[in-house]
Order: sequence, then structure tokens, then C-alpha cells
Amino acid sequence: MTETIENFEALIKEKKIPLKKSELKNGQILFNGSFRLTKTKVLPFGIVFDSKDAQSVDFQITYHKLAYVQDFSKKAAILELLNELNQVKAGYYSVILAGDGEVYLKQLSRTTNDILAAYEMMVFGSTIAKVLIKEIEKILEPESAE
Repeated sequence: MTETIENFEALIKEKKIPLKKSELKNGQILFNGSFRLTKTKVLPFGIVFDSKDAQSVDFQITYHKLAYVQDFSKKAAILELLNELNQVKAGYYSVILAGDGEVYLKQLSRTTNDILAAYEMMVFGSTIAKVLIKEIEKILEPESAE
């Protein structure tokens, strides 16, 4: 295990953030968890670290299930909104529409053994996701009959 991953594990233990650790087939280390957005809604996420032992290590944070596009007649409107959100509100993150209709938030970055910045990006991403979800839901809400 690399010093970066050891430091990350120590920090999440200190912060009492329950994440499930697993090793992927390619040797990368995945931590899965979820942030509570409301009393009834959670935001699942994962953070994957490259397992190489180097001065800088690549990592990726993905927040899953921000929304689902089920009515593909709204696809153009959603893509237009996602482009706008990526330019204006997503910050270091990218909002993406997957082929199955899932809208998710992703960030790729690099860190060193000092993983505080990676931790802060992980926590801050949930705040960004919360804001983006509200914007996305405005388009996805069913039209009310008048």
C-alpha cells in the first residue's frame, strides 16, 4: 500500500467518514461511500487512487446518480444545461450524461502524500452536486397539466 493511500485512510478515519475500501482488478484502490443530501436522499460516490508508489498519484472522484434522464425527448435540453453547468457551476468537476440516462459528476486530479486537498475536493464535490441536482431536476420534472 502506498503512503498516499495510507494517509487518506488515516484522514477519513480521523474525520469518521465511513468508506468501504476495495482493490480493483488493475490494482487501483477504490473507496465507496455516500453523502446525505436530505433526510431521504443520499449521494453515492467513489474515489479511486492509482496504486503506484510515486511522489504524485492520480485519483478520480465520481458522484453517481445525480439524476436519471428517462424521457429522452428532454435529452437536448439536459445536454444544453450540462454544458452551461460545466462552464459556470461545476468548478473542478465535469457533469456528464451517460448513455443509460444517468447524470453523474466526475473529477480527475493528482495528489501527493499530503492528501488534504484530495479530501477537501471529495467533500466539496457533494456541495456542488447538491446545487447541480436542483438545476437538473428543474428540467427533468414532469410537466404539470393545466
